Amino acid sequence: MQTLVRNPILRFDWRPAIRQLPDDCLVAAIGDVHGHAGLLAAMHDAIKRELDEIGPRHATVIHLGDLIDRGPHNRAALRLASAGMEGVRNITLRGNHEDRFLAYIGGNAEAVGPWIDAGGDSMFREMELDPWRVTPQEFRDRFGEELALWLEATPFMHRIQQLVFVHAGIDPALPLDKQDPHTLMWTRREWIDQPGPYPEGVAVIHGHIPRRTIDFRNQHRIDLDSGVANWGVLSGLVIHGARMRLLQVS
Repeated sequence: MQTLVRNPILRFDWRPAIRQLPDDCLVAAIGDVHGHAGLLAAMHDAIKRELDEIGPRHATVIHLGDLIDRGPHNRAALRLASAGMEGVRNITLRGNHEDRFLAYIGGNAEAVGPWIDAGGDSMFREMELDPWRVTPQEFRDRFGEELALWLEATPFMHRIQQLVFVHAGIDPALPLDKQDPHTLMWTRREWIDQPGPYPEGVAVIHGHIPRRTIDFRNQHRIDLDSGVANWGVLSGLVIHGARMRLLQVS
């Protein structure tokens, strides 16, 4: 059953959590945004409603990466994530699209082609810059140093109790503290073929692989990428104590 809160936000019914948290703890994870800042703002509103209703002692909001590319408002999405939500711990993980972007603004001019092929042309259009007539440093100056430094400091993985949050996935053959950042941002086929269980019995919450429907059948992982760039749906997951619920904005 779905309950309409305020168009276009959907709150799904509570279901048993994939891994239980303490009763006073709430964690919210947000899937791939891809430059849809308006939907991200609406998702923040939806999560705030959950926080206001539940009133947990400890709350964390995690953006799972790929805030940029393919959408119309990339810098605004980054600013929303960097500003965070009030009264909670805010974490933004690095996705493969941020990885390409950071390679470019770090001074690698040859990275512009692969980044554009992956959807980075939307950032250049937004900033009214010609990717073939601007240097990485000129782009960075226009983009803003404070936001660039924040993005360069984003982590690849975050763990809370028995929940692990990454952008793409993990290498199940390696301990959690030995994971390769490239795997955490980029893995796809190898990850799909490894349904779990995973090291230390954790469950993994990730994005990166777009799905029309969020699948809760796997007891070891949840993919929150609902294809906002393709189908216009942004998904979030709230886990509180022994229960969890899906939020969607379209």
